[in-house]
Amino acid sequence: MITFSPVKTQALNNLFFKPYFARMARKIDLFESHALKEQEQLFKRLMKKVEKTSFGRDHQLKALTTYEEFVSQVPVHSYARLLPYIHKIQAGEKDVLYPGRPLYLATTSGTTSGEKYIPVTKDSLSKGMKSSVLCTATYLRETKNYSPLLKKMVILSANPKLQKKGRLLYGKITGIFNRHIPRFMKKQRIPSVETNKIEDWDLKMLKTVEESIGQNVGMVGGFPGWIIRYFERILEKTGKKTIKEVFPHLEIITHGGVAYGPYQSRMEELIGGAFHRLEVFSATEGFFAFQDRQGSNELLLVPNGEVFYEFIPLDLIDSKNPPRIRLSEVETGIPYAMIISTLAGLWAYDLGDTVTFTSTSPFRLKVSGRTKHFISNSGEHLISEQVEEALQKAADSHRAKVNDFSVAPHITSQGNRHEWLIEFEKEPQDWNLFISDLNLNLCSLSDNYQLLIEGSVLVPPLISSIEKGGFVSYMKSINKMTHQNKVPRLMNNRQLADAMTNWKRATHG
Repeated sequence: MITFSPVKTQALNNLFFKPYFARMARKIDLFESHALKEQEQLFKRLMKKVEKTSFGRDHQLKALTTYEEFVSQVPVHSYARLLPYIHKIQAGEKDVLYPGRPLYLATTSGTTSGEKYIPVTKDSLSKGMKSSVLCTATYLRETKNYSPLLKKMVILSANPKLQKKGRLLYGKITGIFNRHIPRFMKKQRIPSVETNKIEDWDLKMLKTVEESIGQNVGMVGGFPGWIIRYFERILEKTGKKTIKEVFPHLEIITHGGVAYGPYQSRMEELIGGAFHRLEVFSATEGFFAFQDRQGSNELLLVPNGEVFYEFIPLDLIDSKNPPRIRLSEVETGIPYAMIISTLAGLWAYDLGDTVTFTSTSPFRLKVSGRTKHFISNSGEHLISEQVEEALQKAADSHRAKVNDFSVAPHITSQGNRHEWLIEFEKEPQDWNLFISDLNLNLCSLSDNYQLLIEGSVLVPPLISSIEKGGFVSYMKSINKMTHQNKVPRLMNNRQLADAMTNWKRATHG
């Protein structure tokens, strides 16, 4: 284990960490005040790049193409519409979506469209790496706390092993990033490279637990659900009551991928002491935003990274020609579908995520959910943000703790309703009151839902209590037991709900 004396720690702070991250913090100040200018410059750079590609020729794009011309000539693309170009890249062609060949094709399970192959270029990788550092820079600027950087960092990520097919390397984006992180950070990371390459997730988790016990851990990162399971395994192995007893110097939890709210209570209970939280909004397709203030649930948009942003109002997403707007035109409080064009060669690409801006000076947002992830039995069109907030409020009111959940339609002759499949760490004592409060929370968050409840088109929810570990067992049964696969929050069919029958403990409502 690497340890540092107080004198050496201070020297490292002065010689490296403080000057480096101070420079990064100044860049944040710049893009906070010049976000729109940064986006304009990035758009011009993208047009110069796309002019040299097959995609650019197919869509008559030139270096001097205006944004208005870009909108008229390039429709919004799903992954399926880009797939013919991806096939050309896989066949070895150059200058297809972006000049030259990509460095990698990042593989992702694809929440809405199966396995996908996303290009990663030298330009996008460089910008993405720099954007991820900005999150740390803002934390250091705010807290003046450099000590976690000198301790071990437990990162629960995908297998970093890459495969070569033809001239291209394929792998998970976290594996690609692992190849490019600074050497000093690699020495601080847990698990080891060998452990991280283990395919079996349970065995990998066990080895990670064994490697980290006894280490001076200052930070843990990953999806909230996986962090919780890692902590539970740590406590099982050590017999301790809280993580702070095992890792007394743990100070930072960094996470993304899903909303944190439903996991907050359980996370705090497991850790058993104060900690800071750093949330990021990133995907295989790019790095978009990060938490820049402790105690805030808002994320600061990165305008000068690898991504040019467009937005479509969510309520118009299914119209024939939905309007696309730039960052300069967004308004607060409106859910938008995010459309991206990137330095990796994604053009007017529907990311599938929805965001709601909370501020436009600077541009801060919350991730609302997924464009394809909503539930609408009868026109209520609830999105992830609404169901997550409703559940969090109900759980807090009843001192319940939630490990995971999913919501599905439940249509019978007695009426239409939602079935909530919830794996509780601690169940509510009064089921009827819990369901009533959950229903009232949904009414307060969605006018459509309230109208349908008042009109008896929908009836209050049904709750199926899932046994502990039930969702993990289900994910194993469909070979989706990896850190990148998440239990779908919202379903418009009964596929998951029916498959979970063997793990249902009881049904209430």
